[in-house]
Amino acid sequence: MLEGLRLPVQTTVILANGDFPVHPKAVQALRDATRIVCCDGAADGLVAFGRDPDFIIGDLDSISPDNRARFADVLIPVDEQDTNDLSKAFYFCQFRGWDNILILGATGKREDHTLGNIALLSDFAQQAFVRILTNTGEFIYIDSTQTVPSFPGQAVSFFQVQPDTRFKTTGLLYPLDGLAFPKGWQATLNKAEGDSFTVTVGKGAALVFLAF
Repeated sequence: MLEGLRLPVQTTVILANGDFPVHPKAVQALRDATRIVCCDGAADGLVAFGRDPDFIIGDLDSISPDNRARFADVLIPVDEQDTNDLSKAFYFCQFRGWDNILILGATGKREDHTLGNIALLSDFAQQAFVRILTNTGEFIYIDSTQTVPSFPGQAVSFFQVQPDTRFKTTGLLYPLDGLAFPKGWQATLNKAEGDSFTVTVGKGAALVFLAF
């Protein structure tokens, strides 16, 4: 989880074309980014925010004609339709060796895009250190044992990547003791009791949402 409002050194932000960051933590993350890779039309929002994109990647069907011309030297057109623009941006970053990635703008506007982008985190996080920061919280990926910073009363939800994933936790209001949840909603809406909690994920992996 992000500590305060400052990012680690050398953080690459991928800015997707969902709801533009407005929460103070998301806005600060955008300001602190080492570089920003925009997914197509997300570049328009970044320019309006006051920062130029370092790269713009995708099929380039949603960026404005003015910005397409203005940033022609950093356009990375990828025409294939087997992956979405977020995937294209992620694999571009991987090719460049940028393995500390924060994804912003991945949610909002369209629910199918939101669900697809969140689901991709489980694939991305097996290849690099990747998180998704929204205007309401943060998604992280856990596949072993991890202690997560929190605050008392913070809402915490778990979404298993495989149906037989088992969770064991300490430091949560409703402890999970090696339980498996066959349905995706069954491990949601828990709460942190203090300034951290520990999760052990056995036989699988989980996406964890931490509300601001």
